[in-house]
Amino acid sequence: MKTSNIEKIEISKQNLRIKVNSTLLRDIFNVAKSENSPLLSVVIGTKPDFYKQAPLVVEAKREKLPVFVIDTGQHFDDILGFGIKEFKLEESVGCDLQIRGDLMEKASELILKFGSFGRYCKEEFGSTSKLLPVVHGDTLVAGIAPLAWVFGMGQKVAQNEAGLRSMSPEIMKKLKITQEPTLDLIEKYIQEQFDGKWFIAREEPFPEQIDTWICSAGTQYFFAPTQLNKDNLVKEGYPDEFVHVVGNSVVDAIYLKRKQKVSQSIFDLYPELEKGKWIRMDIHRRENLTEHRFKSIIHGLVNIVKYSDHKVVLVMLNATKSALKFYGLEEKVRLLADEFPNKFLITPLWKEYGQVIEFLDSGRCWAEMTDSGSMQEELLYFKNVLSLTIRLNTDRPETIFDAKSNLLIPPINSEWITSMVNHLYDKFEDFGVKSKNKKEIYGEPGQVSKTIAKIIKKQFEDKNTSFYPWFHQRINLWKEDNDLQYM
Repeated sequence: MKTSNIEKIEISKQNLRIKVNSTLLRDIFNVAKSENSPLLSVVIGTKPDFYKQAPLVVEAKREKLPVFVIDTGQHFDDILGFGIKEFKLEESVGCDLQIRGDLMEKASELILKFGSFGRYCKEEFGSTSKLLPVVHGDTLVAGIAPLAWVFGMGQKVAQNEAGLRSMSPEIMKKLKITQEPTLDLIEKYIQEQFDGKWFIAREEPFPEQIDTWICSAGTQYFFAPTQLNKDNLVKEGYPDEFVHVVGNSVVDAIYLKRKQKVSQSIFDLYPELEKGKWIRMDIHRRENLTEHRFKSIIHGLVNIVKYSDHKVVLVMLNATKSALKFYGLEEKVRLLADEFPNKFLITPLWKEYGQVIEFLDSGRCWAEMTDSGSMQEELLYFKNVLSLTIRLNTDRPETIFDAKSNLLIPPINSEWITSMVNHLYDKFEDFGVKSKNKKEIYGEPGQVSKTIAKIIKKQFEDKNTSFYPWFHQRINLWKEDNDLQYM
């Protein structure tokens, strides 16, 4: 190759510097040294992390474990980042990685900064202090942080909400995008979701299924919400003894917020919500932003508002806003709100998690139309609120075939969305959907994070602190504390 043909591509990005609370870290590391104990670092990065990981911080402190929070800083503005204040996590943050950028930029920055922070702790506070990060679920942090920790520190992590693997009902393969969703077909489709065969479908959600898959490879302690999640992990070859079925810590977050009053009621912000019963709608998954799906969803929304008596509150997320603009649907939705002000309300993301709890508990919401994973879990703990998941598959299939309190609505055309909403309204039980006495498969509120903290504490007390055990250690051939640090 001639040098005259060589061009250089600029790939550098000016990253913000890592911020550390050195006083807090030093105090916690000193406590760990005095007690000859490892440390726990609970990792947060996005809005769901804040409320699902916060109860674990509380319980770890209650168990007197040396613990601090690593905040990746991805959600840093007043709306997305408010959960840190809402759940009083600020006082426990020992490190803010200040991650910014798009998906690729955030991933590359995360692996460098997360590993670098680990090495900083090792150099600053000594190599004898073992640090166990606990990541959560299927976020980008869950996918990248374990890689950084394994490659940078030679150790594995713990994962809260482990073993999420997407599945889809077999009947999904038989649907046609031009097919009219008659009542008979809808009844069969629902019945097949509850009682039919399902298959693994890990393509979506993207990139969440990639993140949780990668996370498993770098995890030492798996905290699985259900037996199904544990079965997934054991089938993939992860040691049974490292996978603990504990429930889902989101139920602890609901428990905490139900005991606290919101700083501002959602009904003070939007008085219209006190009139009648509403469908709360939030759409943001990348796969649902593809053209055919997104247009099907929006046209379904328009038809519901125009041609039925249903009221819809659309929570406008950044992804939704971007897709509306890209496909030229922004004006259509705005005009719909202008034409039907008593039936269609557009709001920004609700700032407080407590406001979501308040609305779902109020009796003013009869259904949540969502593509969120967490909402499928949460809705099991709200009576008479139907979970309508607009996706072709789900990473929480147990909410359907076990709890029978969630349904997949296929976004293959607008008629499917409109017809399922219309047929299900006030007729949940007729279709076999449990709405009043829901099966609470994710554990007892207030107890899940407590269980996780107790398990970790016992591991620490039993001196199981080799967080990257080689195979010879796992099968008890021999154990050793010191080895060559060659990364």
